[in-house]
Amino acid sequence: MTQGTTTSSITATKPSAARWAVMAAYAAALTTSTTTVLAYASVTPSVREDFGVTEATVGNLTLLSPLFLVLLGPLSGRFLDRRFDATLAVGAAMIAAGPLLRVVDPSSYRWALAGQILLAAGTPFVANAITKYPARYFSAQERPTVIALLSASFYAGVLLAAVTGQPLYDRGGIDLLVEVHGALGAATGAALLIMVVVVRVPAVVMDPEPAVVRGHLRRTRELWLLGGVMFVLFGLFNAFITWIETVQDHLGNAGFGGPLVIALTLGGITGAITIPGFAARRDARRTALIVISVVQVFGFLAFAATGSHGILLVLAVVVGFFMMAAMPVVFEWSEIHAGIANAASATAFLSIAGNLGGVVFVLAPQLFLDTPRGMLVLLAAMSIPGALAALRLPRTPTAHRIAD
Repeated sequence: MTQGTTTSSITATKPSAARWAVMAAYAAALTTSTTTVLAYASVTPSVREDFGVTEATVGNLTLLSPLFLVLLGPLSGRFLDRRFDATLAVGAAMIAAGPLLRVVDPSSYRWALAGQILLAAGTPFVANAITKYPARYFSAQERPTVIALLSASFYAGVLLAAVTGQPLYDRGGIDLLVEVHGALGAATGAALLIMVVVVRVPAVVMDPEPAVVRGHLRRTRELWLLGGVMFVLFGLFNAFITWIETVQDHLGNAGFGGPLVIALTLGGITGAITIPGFAARRDARRTALIVISVVQVFGFLAFAATGSHGILLVLAVVVGFFMMAAMPVVFEWSEIHAGIANAASATAFLSIAGNLGGVVFVLAPQLFLDTPRGMLVLLAAMSIPGALAALRLPRTPTAHRIAD
């Protein structure tokens, strides 16, 4: 166990069972906010006709979430570190209200846009609490597992959107799709809001140190290296779910991209739950990130080399298992490095890096749309800097403290 994990916090009150209710409410909000953000993604060709707009215009609704995570990342991190409960309550209210706005007129693009803006703008004020929230209720030994479970809940939201979008639309059109997402978003957002504002479970762990200077924190080499890992691994995830259907279509496997995304996500959820705790118990976070990054390089080369459905499915599970474990490992490392007082600011920085990586990794392969195997080789090559960043990390996380 690193020094940072053993000296950065003190127990304020006796832990209670209610802390698990707090985490359950937060995990549910992460899952459904992700699902509702992606509500239109799996049925874009169909809903474009309902809205009377182009597919690109529908796609812009999904792009609002990473845009706001970048634009509001620093602000959300700062406010979560300074006024945690009030900031999280505002975010919970926004992610509850956003999906409901779309219900006003499900077939109106204007109402869809208004709801999506509110939902996407609220997301940073909820998502960037993913390390600070557990740090308030769980010991340093428990946090890797809790952060891993919360990260898995985000990926579960991606999976839920992928597997339910088309069936909901087929059953009841855009009305049912929007109404179900509205109900889910409102219920979980309201539950989180009630937990924060009404129930108010007291924090168990408090940081005895004052907040560090956030500008200095963002200049630490360690945080930038973690950001480099996030840039690559989250970028790969976005690239895979964006382009794998196109790649498989060009290779004569039309319709096989969907099963590969599901396989990748199922493997990823398993990896996100199991690897971080294993790495933390053995103080092997750096080793885990190196292995994860190297697997991506060879995994995408293997994707380019085979056309067998069975092998592709196995590859998707294995690549996803390692790929999606990176986020909780990086987030937990950043909490040790930044301390509880600045955990949200560090998370926001890493979230910005990841979402910028998502943009770069989605745009770059467009140069190879007509050569799908070349696209996969390109993604493998673009994965190498992530492995190099992981190699340059210190052997264990270092606690970072700069007085105000």
